[in-house]
Amino acid sequence: MRFNRIKTEKDIEKAVEEYGFLPFFRSVIPGLSLEEMADSSVWFPEKGEGVWEWKDPVIASTGCAYGKFFLAHPGFVSKDLFMILAAYRRDGYDIEGMINDGLLSHNEVNLYNILAETGSERGAYLRAKANMSKSSFDKYNTRLQMKTFMMISGFEFGIAKDGHRYGWGVARYAIPEAVYENFEESIDKWKPKEAYSILFRHLKSLLPAADDSDITRFLG
Repeated sequence: MRFNRIKTEKDIEKAVEEYGFLPFFRSVIPGLSLEEMADSSVWFPEKGEGVWEWKDPVIASTGCAYGKFFLAHPGFVSKDLFMILAAYRRDGYDIEGMINDGLLSHNEVNLYNILAETGSERGAYLRAKANMSKSSFDKYNTRLQMKTFMMISGFEFGIAKDGHRYGWGVARYAIPEAVYENFEESIDKWKPKEAYSILFRHLKSLLPAADDSDITRFLG
C-alpha cells in the first residue's frame, strides 16, 4: 500500500491508528517507519517542533504503546494491537511464571519490581534505583520491552520561552499493567499462536509484497 506523508503531529496519530505498527526508524519491512514517512521538514526542523517532540503528545492522545518493540528499536503500537502483541510475546506467561521458570534475569526482575512498586519512573531515576551502569540499563530494559513487560509511557521535554518543547525528551518507563486497566485479563483473550496469526495477517494485508520471513522477524 502507499503510506501517507507525515507532516504534522496529527498525521502521526492517524498513522498509528491506521497501520497499528509504526517503528520510529527503518525496519526490516520497507516503508513502514516514521523515518521513511516523515517529510524532511519535520524530521529535523530548523525551527519549531518535529517528530521528536511529537512522541509524547501522540502517546497521550492515542493511548498507544511506545517502546523498543521492533528488533530492539523504538516505535508506536496501537493499544489494540499491543494487547495482541503482548499475548504473543509473553507466550502465555505472567511475570511470576517468567520468574519461576527462569526466563528473566535478575536485572530484568529488579527493573520490573521497581516499576511495579512506583508506577513509573524517569530513566535516570530508574537506573539509579536499580544500581546499573548505563549499558546494563539499556540492555535489560530493552529486553523487558521486547517481551512487552515494560514500555515508555511518555517523554518529558524542556520548554522554550515561546512554549515549544525542545530536546530529545527524557523517557518515563512503566509496566503495561500500570498503564492499561485490566491488562493481563485483556491479553488472556488470545493464545500465543492465535495472536501471532492475527498480527501476521494484519501486516500482510497492509504490505502484501512483504516477505513472510521479514514479517516474522518484525514480530519477534
